Amino acid sequence: MKINIHLVFIVLFMFNGFSIANYKHKKPLPVIIDVDGDFDDFLAILYALKSKEELDVRGITYQGDGWSNAASAQNIVDIADDIYPGKNLPVILGADYSLYESDKNPSTLGTPGCTYQKAAPEGAGGKRDQDLLMGLNRQLRLSKRIWYDVMKGFNITKDFADLIDSTINQTGKNPTIILTGPATNIVTLLRAYPIYSEKIDKVFWMGGALNVSGNLFSIPNNTRAEFNVFFDCVAARELLDFNLDITLIPLDFTSKIPLNSAFFDKLSKLKSFYGRFVCKFLSLVRATWFGGDATFFARYYLWDPTAIAVVKNIGVAKIVSNRSLNVTCDGNLNHDGQFVRSNVLTKSNFKVATDPIVSNPIENSPFFQDFLKVIDYD
Repeated sequence: MKINIHLVFIVLFMFNGFSIANYKHKKPLPVIIDVDGDFDDFLAILYALKSKEELDVRGITYQGDGWSNAASAQNIVDIADDIYPGKNLPVILGADYSLYESDKNPSTLGTPGCTYQKAAPEGAGGKRDQDLLMGLNRQLRLSKRIWYDVMKGFNITKDFADLIDSTINQTGKNPTIILTGPATNIVTLLRAYPIYSEKIDKVFWMGGALNVSGNLFSIPNNTRAEFNVFFDCVAARELLDFNLDITLIPLDFTSKIPLNSAFFDKLSKLKSFYGRFVCKFLSLVRATWFGGDATFFARYYLWDPTAIAVVKNIGVAKIVSNRSLNVTCDGNLNHDGQFVRSNVLTKSNFKVATDPIVSNPIENSPFFQDFLKVIDYD
């Protein structure tokens, strides 16, 4: 089923050929990053934290209803305290359930291992490897802060609201929220405090598949869903109904910037601590990928770092309004989590990133140039 993109308006970002965009924010953009702990979430955090000229990361909210468990938030604390020393960047633990589950059992707020979470495998390539960053997490520069002590009260509603308020008070600007996981945390906040939709400048969400196949490999009959939308389809559907400015970065966009051997050749030449770390990390993911290089290069992308590049205005050709979308969510795992056409317009100002600027060869594309430059800077 093809979903038509309605060309209500297009925002173009100009590039000097295929070089890095000349556009710079006058001041770094205050952002809050909401992640679910997958490999590429970790890379997105690293990329965002090191993009200090464009992004002012005010805090990271973390949810355990996706690819990793709560204690792997220590990995986030370690890199945050290394890149932002002395800042004690807030790292906030959020949901370990989907709202579909918790709405059925409101007294328990859901439980870990719920129906949707089970789509994430536990073993090789799943939560075990995500938690340990393929065993490389002990090679990070370790913080003296322990993840459990960083988590203040484990109350995502209050802590998220406090983080937004402190961002506004300290920067004078409403924060931009970057979602690289399910929308559970932000929707939990907005259910309790709808007024906070007015305190959020924009939302960028890496998620969904519109006119390409989904990536839900663990439920093969569901060929149209993407994990971040599927893990909490209730939150995805509700997010579109809040008064927010939302830009979706779907698989349609990220799949146009594939990895290849030449990218790894460039990665292997990086000299910085994090450049070498990312090279080891992605090389391990590549080496252990089922089916070898042919499958790896066809199935693995830097999904969430690409979303960071969109926020930075790196690699974006156009963003198109498309408010005629809804999300399937009726308890049918073979159908939930899909974006479908709707006759009812979204209440949000909903837009979609459609075409990245890419080069020939692909490894010279603006996103790859910027990603490699930023992680190699000490």
